[in-house]
Amino acid sequence: MTTLERLTRILTQRYKVDPAQLTPDQPLDALGIDSLGMVEMLFFIEEEFGVHLPSEGVTFATLGDAVKYVDGLIAAQKGDRDSARPQTADPA
Repeated sequence: MTTLERLTRILTQRYKVDPAQLTPDQPLDALGIDSLGMVEMLFFIEEEFGVHLPSEGVTFATLGDAVKYVDGLIAAQKGDRDSARPQTADPA
């Protein structure tokens, strides 16, 4: 399941948004997601994707912005986990 599909599921289940309205260029405020809803959405994103969001405020103008941010965060945090793993010696 793609990031867009997972975010769409969050928005339809938690915010009762019509899935037909959810396109990458859809402004989130046009969906009725205000600043409090955005904070709540960040908690749902952390839970759904198993990522840790930075403590400073994060906002997204569109659903596509949210997808790009989450994908970047997943890649960065995966890179952090990979670099924390001990390196194995090359048997050659």
